[in-house]
Amino acid sequence: MIDPFAPDALEDPYPLYDLLQREQPVTQLPGTDIWLVSRHADVVEAASKPEVFSSNISAVVYRGDGPNPVVLQADPDAIGAVDVLATADPPAHSTQRKLMNRVFVPSRISALEPMIREVVVSTLESAVAAGEMEWMDDLSNPLPVQVISTVLGLPSADGDRLKQWADAGVDLLSGVAPPERLGECWQLMVGFLQYLRDRLASPAPGSVTAEIAEAVARGDLSEREGVSLMLQLVIAGSESTASLMGSAVHMLASDPRLQDELRAHPERIGVFVEEALRLESPFRGHFRVTREDTVLGGVALPKGARLMLMWGAGNRDPQTYSCPADLDLAREKPKQHLAFGSGIHFCLGAPLARLEAKIAIEELLARAARVELAADEKPRHHPSLFVRRFERLRLQLAR
Repeated sequence: MIDPFAPDALEDPYPLYDLLQREQPVTQLPGTDIWLVSRHADVVEAASKPEVFSSNISAVVYRGDGPNPVVLQADPDAIGAVDVLATADPPAHSTQRKLMNRVFVPSRISALEPMIREVVVSTLESAVAAGEMEWMDDLSNPLPVQVISTVLGLPSADGDRLKQWADAGVDLLSGVAPPERLGECWQLMVGFLQYLRDRLASPAPGSVTAEIAEAVARGDLSEREGVSLMLQLVIAGSESTASLMGSAVHMLASDPRLQDELRAHPERIGVFVEEALRLESPFRGHFRVTREDTVLGGVALPKGARLMLMWGAGNRDPQTYSCPADLDLAREKPKQHLAFGSGIHFCLGAPLARLEAKIAIEELLARAARVELAADEKPRHHPSLFVRRFERLRLQLAR
């Protein structure tokens, strides 16, 4: 039986992805209106047709206590406006994306490089001197929160709270959080939305929040939409980069020859980041719902079918990539993967995530002669159908 919620499948989903692609590339989970889409071509097709496959999702899939998953309607007081950016369809999405594209210009992202490098260098110098570090807690988790806080003009002292809120948002979508955690997460999100309302009402000058506030004042966005934009930027901005940095460094620590090659050829670090994204997609997938009866991958889908577009599976599709499970620093067109989505919802913060990861890897390899997993370390991923992030990653660092 196909069970993407099984603990083994959550920790190592790739045997399941391979099975789905070979035998059931578009398949319905028994007893549900949920469909898994695993082949690259089918995922791209669905993502390219927002008029048929809507992103306007207001419910979450949850394993539940019975034999089949259930769909839980989200609390509108805890998730903010639904029709916003990642969960928006045109024309609302077009308006919001146009605004965000004006805000997230390359010059704004490149201006963050000195700050990012300063944080990374300071953290790594202390870690290398100590000979060890907990990569996730020391750098991979806090760095993206600090960066997105700077972008939004949020107080640096609020970093721990922002991480707690971002984790709550991710766990609501995990599909496997226990009921008590779900209740806690809903409450945390209510507090998070109020925090963001307060910041939007008094934004830091020159920040992205200030530009969102101006759009609200002009009537281009409602206040609810503005707050939800900020919420998505915090959650997606912190989660995707933390996941990427953890996966990339786990690959490095597991392969001394890869470390040697990248030290000898630092110009290949950018390609390595792309391969890390492809092999271990930070977001395993996102949901769509059909607006009408349609066909995908030769399979008839009814109106109202909920589809999980499995980025992580599509990124290892042998029909698209040669030797898809291998890390290949000579791979042609390395940026042509699905880790940041596809179509109109391609991740707004992709250049920033790439920059943070590239700097972290450059500085780690420059400062540590050898990076290894701690002797007793058996890294585990956070249980989630939605994201792929290590909970802990203890490293030994040699000078």
